[in-house]
Amino acid sequence: MHPKIGSLLSPFPRVELVPWETPVHYLPKVSETVGADVYVKREDLTGFGIGGNKIRKLEFLLGDALSKGYDTVITMGAVHSNHAFVTALAAKKLGLEPVLILRGKEEPKGNYLLDRLMGIETRVFDVEKTPDLIPIAEEVAGELRAEGKRPYLIPIGGASPVGTLGYVRAVGEITSQSTELGLEFDTVVDAVGSGGTLAGLTLGLGLIGSKAKPVGIGVGIFGGDMEEKVLKLAEDAGKLLEVSVKLERPRIYDYSFGAYGKIVKEVAELIKWVGTKEGILLDPVYTGKAFYGLMELAKAGELGERILFLHTGGFPGLFHYGEEMLGLMQKP
Repeated sequence: MHPKIGSLLSPFPRVELVPWETPVHYLPKVSETVGADVYVKREDLTGFGIGGNKIRKLEFLLGDALSKGYDTVITMGAVHSNHAFVTALAAKKLGLEPVLILRGKEEPKGNYLLDRLMGIETRVFDVEKTPDLIPIAEEVAGELRAEGKRPYLIPIGGASPVGTLGYVRAVGEITSQSTELGLEFDTVVDAVGSGGTLAGLTLGLGLIGSKAKPVGIGVGIFGGDMEEKVLKLAEDAGKLLEVSVKLERPRIYDYSFGAYGKIVKEVAELIKWVGTKEGILLDPVYTGKAFYGLMELAKAGELGERILFLHTGGFPGLFHYGEEMLGLMQKP
């Protein structure tokens, strides 16, 4: 852990859900294909539930909730949401009662199957009729308060200043691993949905004056200027830390293929290629799209000579969208 980052984060309550440093692996077949050295930090191996990047955010979000005496956690997402499931599972482990506000079809597969198996309370709404889940979550919070409960509301993806601290801390881990491995990365790349992970990387790398640049691969169109939203979130997290640091807008490249959650043949085929060449499973909603973007950008020389990809997890997406992926791959 980088000493400056460790010192800045020490006042903030945190529950330990990631019991180890996630490994950094070299990807030889990918590197040979794109003409640059590509490494992956295995955030899919964070070690709690299905793993993934959301666990790091939850260490601080649930630490905050417990320190302030909340007894219930509410969060939102699509029915296939990795964030929603691991939030609920971690809440239960810590003695908090979770409620998930979800959008989509109630089909027993992927993360929604896990929600049901773990006995998690879910409230599912139609995609077309419910464009915004936030008012519903706030209404549910009001109902719970009327019952005498103390609900803690976590935004989609855990993208809040407190949640962002999880990836400030991850930068401290990456820095110590880079030193041990004798590596200096030009870019650190991750999938961008709600933006909290990239915001944490942006702030963390800025705090230590790293030469590595944060780069996001957008997997969904969330409206507005996403680069500006991520920068604002990083700056708000910096205010929590009471630090003054000049941050650059991170670069975000759009590889949504037109919509969040849209499954496409190009990504399905890439997932198969990476799995069979490197033994690493990507998912069709987040990491598959992000890795597709990384390979195109790396071939074009946009990411430098040494690249670190954050594998943010999400393998249940393979089981949620598996039939659709097979159908696409069988088409000429």
